Amino acid sequence: MKCLKCDCEKFKEKNVHFNPEVKGEEVKVAIPVWVCTACATPWVDSTAMNRLRRAAANRYRHERGLLTAEQIRMFREALGMSQATFARYLHIGEASIKRWETYYVQDAGQDEHIRLKCDAAYAEQNFLDICWKKQVPSEFSGNRWFSLQHFKNVALYLVSKTEESILILNKLHFFIDFLHCKRTGESLTGVRYIPLKYGPCPDQYKTLYDCLEKAGAIEEVKPNHYRAKSEPDLSLFDNEELETLEQFTKIYNKKGGDFLYNLSHKEKGFEETTECDYISYDYAKDLLL
Repeated sequence: MKCLKCDCEKFKEKNVHFNPEVKGEEVKVAIPVWVCTACATPWVDSTAMNRLRRAAANRYRHERGLLTAEQIRMFREALGMSQATFARYLHIGEASIKRWETYYVQDAGQDEHIRLKCDAAYAEQNFLDICWKKQVPSEFSGNRWFSLQHFKNVALYLVSKTEESILILNKLHFFIDFLHCKRTGESLTGVRYIPLKYGPCPDQYKTLYDCLEKAGAIEEVKPNHYRAKSEPDLSLFDNEELETLEQFTKIYNKKGGDFLYNLSHKEKGFEETTECDYISYDYAKDLLL
């Protein structure tokens, strides 16, 4: 091996930064290559070029929230499938699988298709989103469409600021939504509530929290207690929604979870709604909080 620039034959391996283009956009990656000890010129042979293409493609995908080649391969292997079987499962050509597992980048639609067919948590979240979107705004949703992102970030907000069990968290969700409806005429998340034995709860709360856990937003640290694995995205909320969260936080810090749990059982909406029916947000005007 001889340097193409100075004819030196001595090389050492170093991590070198490159700025290749992927789909017309420049990305910055570092890969190990042999470098001339005399003039520092990198030796980019076919092996290094393939490594560079793979690293650049994965950097591009990572920056845009797309599955990397390794993640696609892990999905396939988790299903115990060869590339040919996996291609038939996805109803695409085998060549596409081979390309995606090297350095060709799938588009957003293809990425969505892979996740829906291979990622149970992603598919479940998508299913929930579809189900909730079919329920048009009404008095039972607080006059707005359900927003899974709003619910997720309220959950992250509550889990990060309290050490309460899901039993109490359900009541905190109820008070935040009904407090916001009392203030603005709309709920904060659009979630529907039902009266259960242990007080008002978000409809399908277990499925919602399981979905957040499978998606990696929270984790169960002990039975029915969670830890937030990321900070809530407060930029998602407008000023009035942030004011509701701040107002509720002050109430919680002053009164505590047990007080709010007991108070929720005295709320008119809970007392006057038949078990498993939806609680109307019209009861927000009677909120004891």
